Amino acid sequence: MKVFLPILAEATADTTSSLSHLIRDTNQWLLYMGSALTVYLVLLWLGRTLKRRLGVPLGWFYQMFCFAMALFVPSLLPQFTVEDSADPHIRAAALLTATFVVISFVRHFIFDSRKRADSASLPKFISQVVSIVIFLVAVGIIVRFIYGQDVPGLLAGAGVVGLVLGLALQDTLGNLFSGFAIYFGGQFKADDWLLIDGHHAQIVEINWRSTRLRTIDDIYLDIPNSNITKQTVINYDYPSKLHAMLLEIGLEYDVPPAKVKQVLVDTALSCQHVLREPAPNVYLKEFGNWAITYELRFWINDHTHYKDTYSEIRTNLWYALRRHDIGIPYPIQGEYTQEFRKPAETGDSVREALKKAVFYPCLTAPQFEDILQAAKCITFGAGENIIAQGDAAGPMYILISGDADVLVEADGLTTCVARIGCGDCIGEVSVLTGDARSATVRAVTDCQAVEVSKATLAPVAASSPDFLEALSDLLAQRRLQNEGRLAEASGARSARQKDYSAGFLQKLKSFFEI
Repeated sequence: MKVFLPILAEATADTTSSLSHLIRDTNQWLLYMGSALTVYLVLLWLGRTLKRRLGVPLGWFYQMFCFAMALFVPSLLPQFTVEDSADPHIRAAALLTATFVVISFVRHFIFDSRKRADSASLPKFISQVVSIVIFLVAVGIIVRFIYGQDVPGLLAGAGVVGLVLGLALQDTLGNLFSGFAIYFGGQFKADDWLLIDGHHAQIVEINWRSTRLRTIDDIYLDIPNSNITKQTVINYDYPSKLHAMLLEIGLEYDVPPAKVKQVLVDTALSCQHVLREPAPNVYLKEFGNWAITYELRFWINDHTHYKDTYSEIRTNLWYALRRHDIGIPYPIQGEYTQEFRKPAETGDSVREALKKAVFYPCLTAPQFEDILQAAKCITFGAGENIIAQGDAAGPMYILISGDADVLVEADGLTTCVARIGCGDCIGEVSVLTGDARSATVRAVTDCQAVEVSKATLAPVAASSPDFLEALSDLLAQRRLQNEGRLAEASGARSARQKDYSAGFLQKLKSFFEI
């Protein structure tokens, strides 16, 4: 019995010591887990706050970061110890997950914020390359300072593998470096319009491998960056959106080039997206076998409308050339006789249209027949300006068919004040007095009209003084009607009408040089 008592006492002491160590270790790990949970919850709350207030997109990797930091931070406290074999792994996991968080902040505050600020986003591949560099730096730090490996030695050991990969990925690397050249060269950016591989296309995105473009027909092109840097590319938006476009057309030899150039310029200016400054100009490019080739140069500042502009100019040219008796010859060899075809219109409709002109009541029957023989029937296409506000005096027109809008521009605002149709007269005061056009008249549909010019009326005015006197009285009466003065006393109205009539007569004689 005396022998077993010391043994029992020693066993009791060992058990008590082991139990004490177990309780201490249990308390330590419970405290460790409590600290880890606290760190996790604090970081999780901080991440949600940043996401809600700053809009930082933190995904699943942030959860991993919170977990790694929850394991790592308590291990820094002196009362906690972690096995040496686990300690480097925890530190490496914490640093690696922290790297992903840093990459998210860099993308959000450098790349995405710039896009929101000036709408000139950096290409996606720049963000990707920066992310890769940050990640590689973090891996190098982990390998060198946590695991104690010599990074230069690792790089040397991976040289053969890098060479093999470089040869295998030379196209990919070429596209990557070409992407850098495209972006940092500054010649291309998102939304620029290019002429590339025969396509007019707008840049949608420049990424690390290729440049994505969209044509006016919503067809997407994906062109490797290296291909772009190896060919000639026209950028219509660099250095500014203002640029010239060219249109060639072959016209007959019989028409003086000066007249052709004026018609082409006037037609270009009538189109919606063509700029007045810089003004369009025309070059006589070539004397061909069957036509003289002219090159029309006009300016636009939004290449999105290039197709519509070309179509509008070509459409308006068809009408304008026919009005000016300028033919577009056919490239046919051999002898032939081509008669220019004018719009078919009966003499009765032209006759009825002339009877609605302001000067008709002042004409004798022979004078009316002379004007009828000299008047021309011409056609304006939908969208064309029949006359333009501010232009110098020109012919008058009487609509035979079609509709047109009367537009007045004031203080930079264009207002449609009326719509006119068959039988309405356009520019009748201008053709009689030489006054500038006071409004723009634009064809809504194809319009046929009778044209009466100063040259048509001049022989009548020169041979008949009574015509001018009667016309001046008629114009004065119409002016009184427009001013609403017909209700005045007879004497006052008569005196004012005489003043107006004298003024109109003087202007008519001056304009017709009589």
